[in-house]
Amino acid sequence: MEYIFEQVWVETPVDTDHDGMLDLIRVLIKRPKSGKVPAVFVANPYMMHCNEDWYDLYDVHKDVQAFPQQSITKADITFDFSVSRTVQPQKPRQTAGFAKTNITPDYTDIECISPLYDHLLERGYASVFSAGLGTRGSQGITLSGSREEILAFRSVIDWLNGRCRAFTNLTDNIEIRADWCTGKVAMSARSYLGTMCIGVGATGVKGLETIIPEAGISNWYEYYRMHGLNLPALGWQGDDIDILAKYCFSRTYDPEDLKQIKPEFEKSQTWFKRHIDRESANYNRFWDERNYLNQLDSFKASALIIQGLNDWNVKPKQAVDLFTGLQARGIESKLYLHRGAHIYTYFLEGAHTVELIDRWLDHYLKGADNGVEKEDAVIIENNLDQKVWETFRQWPVIESRAAFPIDAEGEASFTDGWKNSCFDPQDPKPQAWLDELVLSDSANKLRFLSEPLPENRRISGTIKLTFEAKLDQPTAILSAMLADLGEDDRLNGEADGDEYSHYEFKKVHASYGVITRGWMNAQNRENDYCKQELKINAYYTYTLDLIPMDYMVRKGHRLALILYGMDAQCTQIPLTECTVTVKQDSIHCMVPIEKGFR
Repeated sequence: MEYIFEQVWVETPVDTDHDGMLDLIRVLIKRPKSGKVPAVFVANPYMMHCNEDWYDLYDVHKDVQAFPQQSITKADITFDFSVSRTVQPQKPRQTAGFAKTNITPDYTDIECISPLYDHLLERGYASVFSAGLGTRGSQGITLSGSREEILAFRSVIDWLNGRCRAFTNLTDNIEIRADWCTGKVAMSARSYLGTMCIGVGATGVKGLETIIPEAGISNWYEYYRMHGLNLPALGWQGDDIDILAKYCFSRTYDPEDLKQIKPEFEKSQTWFKRHIDRESANYNRFWDERNYLNQLDSFKASALIIQGLNDWNVKPKQAVDLFTGLQARGIESKLYLHRGAHIYTYFLEGAHTVELIDRWLDHYLKGADNGVEKEDAVIIENNLDQKVWETFRQWPVIESRAAFPIDAEGEASFTDGWKNSCFDPQDPKPQAWLDELVLSDSANKLRFLSEPLPENRRISGTIKLTFEAKLDQPTAILSAMLADLGEDDRLNGEADGDEYSHYEFKKVHASYGVITRGWMNAQNRENDYCKQELKINAYYTYTLDLIPMDYMVRKGHRLALILYGMDAQCTQIPLTECTVTVKQDSIHCMVPIEKGFR
């Protein structure tokens, strides 16, 4: 197929670098040479390269800070989405003429563009790419997850529908129109890219017919925080959203441009550090702005939501919350759950991901009457046999719950801290720490075991845990885990083969598998936004939801419910130990398990 590769600069409604002019963002287009076609838009802040040398993590070897009683209310932390972030420019651009096309050389130097889009080109779709504000070739500042970032990316869809302007470069004011586009647009791709699908979809922009977020973030707080704790992707302690903004600020690759913009960028970094509130890790107005679930009432686009159940980078809760929220509002949506980690499944053997995407786009962008919207809304890959894909009408797929069997009585204690475990801050070995946590008896946990299951049993949904406990310090990290005990060949979510060719998931023989986990700051026992002062050695009730999961437990295996403190793979590593004492008969753990435990 003959195609055109061109670039334009779309005018956004924001001025994030405060130069008195609306920011322009560079947009790259690969499209069939003739005819009007729909477009698939990828908003990719990584695309123009990243600042690897600037990726400095926060020190996590420190205590979780204890706070006096706070009186923060829901109104205090609520972001007002009705307040406009668009600006009236002091120096509006005057169109100096029009161009038909703006052809540019090939795009082999651009990062993170999947082979999927060449496939879609052959099927008659244009591919549209932009790195957005603050990236090389564009104007503005990187403000990750912000309203400004979302509005800037939304302007690309507005341009594809003739509602805003684009130019052939940053200076000449020669306008160019997207008269090749039918006005029907989809957004797709993984991780930060999938996140932008959700954020733009939440604005209800006209012309965005569907989104296909893969491992997309629907709530940034629950990516970098969890119940009053700093808790980013597993294995990435010390990461935070200000670091992401700095990492993606690829205007650094143009030295002259950087010289002019650096003071404004440094101001933005200072602003980030003040508002992300790492000290308390509370939910606040900054995070509420970045919680796209707040705007589901504005959603108009359908959604094909793809998520890995072994993804502890963008955790499954992000996809599940989006799907259930859209379903509750009658928005056509499908939840596609595979057994991968943070990985594309286009070339996963037996997955049919690309075929589903093709049918989905054909229906929503071309009007094909192929019935894809009438099929079961949930598709799940089985963890016992990765060749088996099951379909269900809804999530969770199990309606019943059963209490985890705990016969213990009296008080029992564990230590929040690393000194009573095999963990060593100088030589962490987190896998050894996890092995000890799940398999042995030690002072850093309480562990309760079920009887061997009489047959294969499915767990599907959210595990809800409550218990009464007292602390000998003013706060602590409280964590919980459900593990599957039994020798087995287990899928670990990593590709056995080339992710961009053909592969299956690796199998690793192991005596256990982690099903799911959950974490909280003891001072956030009532909500995520307000610390409650805790009296030392006074009992309080704690309620914790673990990350939603779908998992088949094999016949003969046992389940282990583990209560512990510090999580060496996820949380801060406290220097001060805290003894947590639990009333064992107060532990109540409801598990969405098929046919119960007997």
